Parts: sequence; C-alpha cells; structure tokens
Amino acid sequence: MSRLLVSASVALLASTATAAYAQVDRIYFGGDIVTMNDANLFVEAVAIEGDRITHVGRMVDIEALADDSTERVDLKGRTMLPGFIDPHGHFIAAGTWGLQVDLNPPPIGTTTNMDQLVAKLTERADTDAPVVLGTSYDDTLLAENRHPTREDLDKVSTTKPVIIRHISGHVSVANSKALEEAGITADTPNPDGGRIEKNEETGEPTGVLEGNAGALVRDIVPETTREDELAAIRKAAELWTAHGFTTANDQPTEPEAIDLYREALESGDLSLRLIYWPRERTMEDAREYPAVTSGTDLTAGRNMIVSGPMKITVDGSPQGYTAHFSQPYMTQRPHDDGDYKGFSYWDDRDEFFDFVEDLHREGWQVTVHSNGDQGIQNTLDAFAAAQLAAPREDARHTIQHSQFTRPDQLNQMAALDVHPDFFIGHTFYWGDRHKNVFFGESRANHMSPLKGAYDHGLRPTTHTDTPVVPIDGIQMIWSSVNRMSTGGDIIGEDQRVPPLEAIKAITTNAAWQYFQEDLKGSIEPGKLADFVILSENPLSVGHLDPMKIKDIRVLETIVGGETVFEGETRSIVARQFPD
Repeated sequence: MSRLLVSASVALLASTATAAYAQVDRIYFGGDIVTMNDANLFVEAVAIEGDRITHVGRMVDIEALADDSTERVDLKGRTMLPGFIDPHGHFIAAGTWGLQVDLNPPPIGTTTNMDQLVAKLTERADTDAPVVLGTSYDDTLLAENRHPTREDLDKVSTTKPVIIRHISGHVSVANSKALEEAGITADTPNPDGGRIEKNEETGEPTGVLEGNAGALVRDIVPETTREDELAAIRKAAELWTAHGFTTANDQPTEPEAIDLYREALESGDLSLRLIYWPRERTMEDAREYPAVTSGTDLTAGRNMIVSGPMKITVDGSPQGYTAHFSQPYMTQRPHDDGDYKGFSYWDDRDEFFDFVEDLHREGWQVTVHSNGDQGIQNTLDAFAAAQLAAPREDARHTIQHSQFTRPDQLNQMAALDVHPDFFIGHTFYWGDRHKNVFFGESRANHMSPLKGAYDHGLRPTTHTDTPVVPIDGIQMIWSSVNRMSTGGDIIGEDQRVPPLEAIKAITTNAAWQYFQEDLKGSIEPGKLADFVILSENPLSVGHLDPMKIKDIRVLETIVGGETVFEGETRSIVARQFPD
C-alpha cells in the first residue's frame, strides 16, 4: 500500500470514530492516565460521552473534538486508573456485619482478650436487642489463645441468645441459650461439612461450631428488614467506592436478593456496579436464578447488576483450622489427634463432583472456595472430570482464595485453563501466624503464589473477602508487591510482583475472569467510564520505593461518568506502618 493510501486510511478511520461520537461531554487531562492497555499504557487525555469512554490519546487531538459545552477536568497531577474491580466480596454482609458488635483484633479493631470481648457483647446485651450478635473475633490474637466457649458467652447473658462469628467466617460460637433454642445437644450429630465441638469428658457442646455447623443457629437470628437490607447496601456502597472500587461482588443464597439489588439501584442506595454469584448445592436451586451465562446484564443495558458464576464452598479457612490440607497443620490444637488436616465441606465427594459436572454441562461458569491444598486438589479434580465428560472451551472456571496452592497445582491450573483469585491480604493480616503457628515457613512462603500464577500464563486476581477484612484496593496492590506481614516479615519474597501486575489483578484480569473484558478493566474507547483517581501513580511510586505504595490515597471514584465518591481515603497499611 502506498504512503498516500495509508494516510487516507488513517484519516478515514479518525473521521469515522469522530462521527460515531458526535459529542464529547467531558475531557480528563493534566495527570498520569494509566489505561492498563499494554499496547498504549499512558495517554494524555480521555474523553467520555454519557457513561462511555469515546477517545483516548493526545490532548491536542481530543481537544479538537470539544465544543463550548464540553466539561474539562484538570487532574492537577493526580493519577487516573480504571476503576478497581472486587473479584470476591460479600457486599450486603459487609453492611449488616456493621450492625453487629465489632470484635476485630488489631490492626482492624481493638479486641485483644476475653474480658474485652465479653464487655463489648454485654454492652449490646443491655439494649433491647433480642439476640446479641458479634463478629470477627480472632482466637489466635486473644491473650487466652483460644476460642470463646458457651461459658464465656453465658457471662454476657443467660436469657438472650448470644452468637459470635470468627474473623474467618467459618467458625461460630453460641451461648447456652442459643444452643438450647437451636436444639443443639450432646446427641446432635455433625452436619455434612461441619463439626460441633464437644467436651471430651461430658460430651456436651462447648458452643464452638465449625464449618457448616454454624448454620444450625441461623434460624434463631432475627430476619433483617427490607429497610435494614437497603441500609446495608448503602453502607457497603460507601465503603467500596471510598476505596476506589467501581464494581463489587456479592454472593446471595436466594434469587430474591436480585430484586433487592434492583430496588437499591432505583433508590440510589446502590451506586456502583455489582456482579452476583449464586451460592447453592443443588441443580434445582441453581435453576431458580434468572441467568446461567456469566456477564448477563440484568439492568437493560445499564450494566449495573450482572450475573456471575455459581459459587461452591469445598472447605473453610486456614486461620480457623477448617481449610482442608493434604498434610497436618503444624500446630495441633489440644483436642486434635496430632494428624489434623482440616476437612471437606462435602462429606460425599461424588456429590460434589456430580454438582460441578452438572453445572458445567448446563453452561455455568463455576467458582469454588478452596483454601487448603487438598481442597484445591479436590476442586481441580472435579473440574478435570467435568471437562473430560463434557469438553467446553473458555469456561473460565476459577478457584477462590487458592490460598495454599502448591507449585504442581499451578501446572494443573494452566493445563485446565482454571484461574485463581488470591486472598492476598493473608500475607499482611495472618502472615506471621501462618509461618510461625499454622503451617511453617515453606508453606507460608508459597501462599497466594501470585508471581507463580503469572509465570504459568494464568490470569490471577486478588481480593479481600470483605467483611472478613476491610475492602482496601491500595492494600491489595501493596501486599501483592511487598508481601509484608503486620509484624514486618516478608512472606514469600519470590512471589512478589511488580506494581503493574498487582494492578492488573483488580482491573483487567478481574474484568476478564468474569466475562466483562469488553466493558471494563481498562481505559479504552467504547468501555464504561469507570475510573479511580489517586494521589500518586503506583507505577512510579513502586519503582522508587515499593513500600510507599501504602501512602497513596483514593481521592475520587467515578462510575459511568458520575462521581460517586470524593474525599481522601488512606489504606490500613499506612496506619500499620506510619513513617
């Protein structure tokens, strides 16, 4: 082709693009604009029309598209990135947990011993609340180094049920009144995938309920009102957007939740996009949901509420001793047999395999909560069996948390085209204890193997599992790059990644994992105008001093061209490691 023809073709393409977007509503310029498009990582300016990006490129070219009605936004040296995408969270639960007694230990909260825990719960018991609910205690950070028991919680009240949840979300503790109302006695058998801890001498329940056993006390918890649920969504939206997230994740256990999301969207309580994952254990229940295909928009083209994969839980949490491992926990508890490895949440392995295969055959994307290496292995084996029975391209099945993925399991993930979503905050919040108490140095150093996943050609993501720990995009990036524990130890130096790969995990990779790559995750023409504006550029800061990423602040969050947060949000790691 001649040089003249090439020039003419370029001019034609430019005029066609301009004609497609006859109006430019707003132009952003004057700061670092990081598109997350590897072929065009930095641009001078971005133009939007309505809720879409229309142009990216040089300011002089984009300014030529503007008129007197175009708004011009000077970033004044700040940094614009695509809005953060949360690949795994419990959106409504984060709002409702805020209504419970906060029993978090440092660095999130202040509870460090049993007396403090009891005192905080007693304060709630002295109100007119019919049931006292508390959340996020951590037995390993209590001075007594144990779970509370029914006897401890009976000090709070003997006339009201008292139920508290471990920080992992996979252990609950009930007082005597709660056990009585739930009908839990010495004769109550363990449920499928759960354990009722019982006194070795008397056989009576201690109040500690592991795994699925926590559901035994669920029915005595008062149902939340519609107003409470809408308030929880509003509170959660404020939390996510204040940390730069334009897409959140929720995991409902009933399809009616979708109507609640829609109501919240229309009332303005839901101010960011939401991908929901049903959580069921039977095909009958799975078929009650309105969509099978991940990425299906349920808001008539607005892309505000979108269906995602079916979520299955195969084990619990490592810090709660409920994750399933192939080798024993390093530190055995007094009541363990010396060879305790956790347990599966599916007592019938074939039932789990059959459910995965049935979902796979019907076109579902499947995502499985698997923390321990044995839970991960069971999940990989189930995915392999499903693909063997019914081969399917681009299923994009994922594994949630993938906490203690072994090196050989990264090979299996690559072979099966299964991608991990790492709870990267474990290196920060529990890294010291994973190394020194739960698993030892070798296993701890390879947890959340983000670099290993990239090295195997996978598209990994990271998350905070909020409300297990607070939603915090800067912490996720900082932890991916530094892998430093709250005690200042580096947990797995060879699994650290550069800032660009850390950001990909909550932008481009997160969009891709859930079939949203054509809409979000990068700043490109045609995609949604979802942005986060930061005080500094993580790529530049990370190049000079990776630790300083912690000091970057979220200043503004924009969803579909509309500002939904404006302020100044600091990361929890900046509080933990002040200069």
